[in-house]
Order: sequence, then C-alpha cells, then structure tokens
Amino acid sequence: MRPQPTFPAYRHARPPTGKRWLAAGATVLLLTGGIAALLRHPEAGYGQVVMVIGFITVLSALVWGLRVLFYRMATHNAQLYHHEVKQVQQQWWARHCQHIALTEAVLIGPAGTTLTQWQRLINRDHRQPDVRIESGGKALRLLHSFTVDITEREKHLAKTLVLQWREQHQGPLAITPLRCYWSGSAASWLVFCTQMALSFPDVVLPAHPVVWRGEESMTEIIDELTHSAPESFFLCAGCCSLPASHESRLPAGEAAVLWLLGQTGKVQFSRGEVFNPSPDESIVTVAQRALDQSELTQPPDTSFLFSQPPIPDLNETGWNVTQHVQDLNWGELAEIESMVAQTLAAFFAEHHAMPCGWLARDPNHTLALGIVKPYGSGK
Repeated sequence: MRPQPTFPAYRHARPPTGKRWLAAGATVLLLTGGIAALLRHPEAGYGQVVMVIGFITVLSALVWGLRVLFYRMATHNAQLYHHEVKQVQQQWWARHCQHIALTEAVLIGPAGTTLTQWQRLINRDHRQPDVRIESGGKALRLLHSFTVDITEREKHLAKTLVLQWREQHQGPLAITPLRCYWSGSAASWLVFCTQMALSFPDVVLPAHPVVWRGEESMTEIIDELTHSAPESFFLCAGCCSLPASHESRLPAGEAAVLWLLGQTGKVQFSRGEVFNPSPDESIVTVAQRALDQSELTQPPDTSFLFSQPPIPDLNETGWNVTQHVQDLNWGELAEIESMVAQTLAAFFAEHHAMPCGWLARDPNHTLALGIVKPYGSGK
C-alpha cells in the first residue's frame, strides 16, 4: 500500500501591522526631515527639506504597498497549497477505498474441503480436526493424505485444490487471467498447472507465476483490475504444508486457497490495512481506518483471525477478536494465513449477507486486517 501522502506545513506570512508601520514611517520622516533641516545651507530656502520629506513619504507608502502585496500573494499561495494538498489526499483516499470482487473461491484444510463444511465452520457447528503426532511434533493434516514428506504434501494440496474447484464450478471455464499469483513452491505450482490443464483445458496459465506478497499483491491487483475490461480476471492461489516442530507454539498446519478475482462477484475485497508497531501509529487508528475504508461506523460482529503476538490495545479496537480464532482448525500456516482468514470472511459475508472482518499476519507486515462485504453493498 502506498502510504498516505503527507506534506510539510506551509509557512504562513505574518500580516503587516498598520500601527507599527505608521510609527516607523513617522519616525523615519521626522529623522530625515530634521537632518535635512540641520544640513540646509543658511541662504537656501526650505524647498529641499520639503522635497526630502515628500520623497520619504512616497517611499514609505511604496514600501507599505509592497509589504501588503507580499502578504496578499503569500496568503493566496497558502490557499492554493492547502487546496492542492487536500485534492491529492482525497485522490489517494478514493484510490485506497477501491475494491474488487471475489468471483470464485476454493479452500482446502484440515477442517474440510467443501462449501458445506466451511458453512458449518463459520457457524461454529463443526468438529475440530484431530491433532496428529508426527516425529517432529504435533500437526493438523488433511485426512486423506498420509505421506509425511512436506514437498509431496504440498503437491497433493495443489492437485486437490484444482479438483475441488472442478467440483464446485458449474460448466466449462475459458479465461486467460491477466496475471497469476502463487504462494508456494515451484514444484507445487507445476502440479497445479498440470492438473489445471486436465480439469480446465480452456484456462491459459503462465509458466511462471508472480509471487504472492499479501497486501502488496492485492494493491497491484486492484490498481490494474479497476482500469481493465469488465471480463478481466486475476487468479490467486497457493498451498502450504509446514513441518511439525516441537519448538512451535501451534501444531504444524497446511492449507490451499484459490481466488478468482474480477469486477463482479459474490463478495467484495478491499485493499485492507496493515499494522507495524511504531510510536507513530496505533492499532486503534489502523482499525478505524479499515472501517472508514469500508464505509462502516461500527466494527463487524464477526471477524475471523489467527492468534497474534501481543499487540497493545488490540482489544480496544472494538473488533471481535475472541470468538472466531482459527488456531485449532488450521494450526500454523505462515504466509498463507491471511488468504485463509479472508476466504473464511468471504464465505461468511456471502452466506449471511453481512460484513465480516479478518485479521492475520501478512508476508511483509506484523498484522493485516480488513472487511469483506457482500458485493454491491456500498463502494
């Protein structure tokens, strides 16, 4: 996200003080008149003295006029400066509030693979997946995958992702995405492309995708998609399977996600907001900006999230950060965490026809958060 533009304060000119200028002019006039009278030749008249006094009077009036003109011009320049600053900031905010639509979504994880299973999860009417004990530690895994090799598990996730999309999608699909983003290994991308060629032969994919970078990638997509043809699409997908570790606070998890993003769809994604602890910004300010971005006055009642490192004042944001924590459903997900949280929020927003929040780690930031809304509900 390009940060909000800031500009230095304009240094305003001080207005001329009439009394001070009048006193200074009178003093100069008296001094020059007195000096001219003292230096006057005894036989000369007072004509030269009068000329000096007249010259000083005209000069003082001219200097006063120039000072007033300078002040008026400086005031005008200040008004133009503030107008330009306001216009640039309004343009930035209008761009920052742009959104795109989620046309289709597929989610694979230890808690399920189908839309019916995800509806039960978002309604908290599901059974949490069992923790598997592996040689390295605890893990949450897909039930129908038994290999312990992480590379093979990611390949299996990539293939399962395409097969589930084929099952969810009705009819043929013939598109050429403007760009494909991928979160995962090159080996899993190759498996994904191979299965796509079998399941969706009319979808053209590039040999090498763009690496998914979270909020930065979403910003790129929104910037390009809002100026593209109505039938344009972006494909974002990824899979991740982490090795079990006794050092990890959570069980090792795994997941696969797929988004087909366009200009119309079921729900709308915004750019979201990011937070990095610093003295200059608080999480409360960032959370409020996310509400403003989605034209909401109150935080959504439901937010899907993963537990985060201690962030002061997170509970002061007013967001629901306790009821839909997903740690026990997914385990540790690393860089794909935010995609999973956004997908769950999208399923909730579509199913309940109401906004839903999400909070998760971003590949480049301590925390990312945003709101998913049903398509067409506001800008």
